[in-house]
Amino acid sequence: MAEGSRANVKTQLFVFNVVLWLAGGILFAVGLWLLYDPEITKVVSAELKLTWFYHACYAMVVAGAVTLIVGCVGCYGAMKERKSLLMLFAVLLFILFVLNMAAFIVGIMYRNKAYLYTYDSFADALPRGYIEEQDYEFKEAVKKIESKFSCCGLRDLNQHGVPCLQDTCLCDPNVGVDCKDYSVFGSSCTVYAEPCLYKVSSFLRQKMIAVIVMPLIVALIQLCGICFVWRTQRNVGEDVA
Repeated sequence: MAEGSRANVKTQLFVFNVVLWLAGGILFAVGLWLLYDPEITKVVSAELKLTWFYHACYAMVVAGAVTLIVGCVGCYGAMKERKSLLMLFAVLLFILFVLNMAAFIVGIMYRNKAYLYTYDSFADALPRGYIEEQDYEFKEAVKKIESKFSCCGLRDLNQHGVPCLQDTCLCDPNVGVDCKDYSVFGSSCTVYAEPCLYKVSSFLRQKMIAVIVMPLIVALIQLCGICFVWRTQRNVGEDVA
């Protein structure tokens, strides 16, 4: 193998691995962002049984970290000019490609069924009784999403014993938000027209876009890497025993 050709292969592999590292780093960073973003943590809580949203985020963090490590194998294989290492690199890329495509498909499924998952989560979190009867952490979790999304109740505003007594449910019709008149047991007020179910599920659907797009982009990069390694490994020197 000519020195110029060897140098060219090494350069190409190095450039590809830089791109792969960047993609893995971005995937890792986006996964962490989804896990720790204050806007998301205010909504996704164990009290409301919404932690299913984090499953795909954990997968993104792991996939990103493994992608960064796999890039080292590619660089080492190129420097040592060993076919076995490059083949191992290609196999690892294929495994990561399959995992990222699986994450992509799961992300689409989660996004399409966000409303049903959110409904089931709220049903499990409060199967019966009123919000006011629950513990402090639960009530605070409900208050956070009611304040953020201008809504009242989880699946239904009547999950509050008396919505008129909840500051987070009271609605000012002058600010342009959908409000409705509510009266019960001689108490009347204006409350938010929608329960939080719709707005929370819509919020999670929006955040799931990153879970769908990022694994797909990284998977396409890995597919290109597999094709590149299979094309160039024939030009690399024979294995050294």
